[in-house]
Amino acid sequence: MRAFAFRTVMAVLGAGGALYAQSGSPSDPQKGMTLSGGASFAYGELVHSHAASELDYSGNRIQNVSAQLSMRSVFDNGLVVNTGMGILERHFLSGRISDNGGRTPFVMSPYIINASLEYAIGDEENRLSGTLGYFPYSYNPDVKNLGLYLLRGPVYPGVLVSGYDSKYTKPIANTMGMRVQHVAGPFEQNLIFASEIENYPLFDVSLAYIAGVKIGEALRIAAGVNFYHVIPIERKLTSPDSFGSNDLPDPFNGDPNSRTQIYVDTVAHDTTFLSFAGTKVMANAVFDPKAWFQSDVFGAEDLRLYAEAALIGLDQSKAYKAIYGDLAHRMPVMVGFNFPVFNYLDHLSLEVEWYGSRVMDDLSRLQSTTGNFQSPLPVVNDKGLDLSRDNWKWCVQAVKTYGHLRFTGQVASDHTRPGGLQLSPGQEWEAFFVRPKDYYWLLKAGFFF
Repeated sequence: MRAFAFRTVMAVLGAGGALYAQSGSPSDPQKGMTLSGGASFAYGELVHSHAASELDYSGNRIQNVSAQLSMRSVFDNGLVVNTGMGILERHFLSGRISDNGGRTPFVMSPYIINASLEYAIGDEENRLSGTLGYFPYSYNPDVKNLGLYLLRGPVYPGVLVSGYDSKYTKPIANTMGMRVQHVAGPFEQNLIFASEIENYPLFDVSLAYIAGVKIGEALRIAAGVNFYHVIPIERKLTSPDSFGSNDLPDPFNGDPNSRTQIYVDTVAHDTTFLSFAGTKVMANAVFDPKAWFQSDVFGAEDLRLYAEAALIGLDQSKAYKAIYGDLAHRMPVMVGFNFPVFNYLDHLSLEVEWYGSRVMDDLSRLQSTTGNFQSPLPVVNDKGLDLSRDNWKWCVQAVKTYGHLRFTGQVASDHTRPGGLQLSPGQEWEAFFVRPKDYYWLLKAGFFF
């Protein structure tokens, strides 16, 4: 039950509370305590999900309600303390009527938004700062849904994360650990030590470095590297060197991905032990042509063009290439554009992603509560899906703010997963959308102060 609650909280974190959380700057000239908060409710529909799934979610309604309260305290010595909590009521998707027996219709999930200390030396133009604890952070705040590959999701088995009603749709990534930031004029660099709190093996430490520079007023570019699970808490969990029960001949069903810890080259009769650890690299850019002309006609977000590309796993040894493909099959690319809405909306954005991965869009082999053996190997494609049809994802999002009210609409085909359902082992981590016609719509109303 505790594992189920933890999984649910992590899946919904940010749905209401983090909607209003800002990555912000540790430098804050105002002393004293500031309270902020909000509430939101959302309603939508899963129009089409892929028919090969064990549960057909087509036509299911999406519904949740949430509220949150945050506190930011700035002391005379420059120390900043952030705290915040929220609660969300989420109604589970049912799948086929015949599979709906005994399911909990909704769950109340408390969650933490922020629990961190900040300290900064210098001003906005030349600053060294540190953040310690549990905190939101984004290296690309233009992202609405897709992207943010460097800090979201695992390296192996090469599965991406995004979707509705979760922290993954927000322009932040909640981190447990420490961040050190240095700003020198147009240049910024960040060093992040993060504890793994979502995917097996838990609590391993990852080290990420991200640097960016603003070139003139119209262009910003950045790049980064993430040494994922570089410091294991238990080495043999992260990088095993002995056979697991699923690696033995008897339970092996003939598909290489049904093994747990090894890849076997049946031609060369060579065995390779696989690791959860790996390396990601990322580059992104944002171009805003409004800097070249002054006009009150366009909104602040209009005409912004942004993009991100990454390599998920750099190991090019024979076993890793056989399982995950060459680098071209490990390279997600996302492009986003904010259409001109002339201040009638905050933004109207289109994001498109291409990822020619050879693995199932399924995270179940990283979850300790699904009854599966945890493994960096992909989930077996026993449904015979044409994975090339899963290469394209897209999202259209519109937002409008009126004072303390914010309204959001989104139509998308992304990496959304059920999450937290009382299903057969593994089903809650399989993505909904495989075919081009698979998509959902979602409307959300938020109130904040």
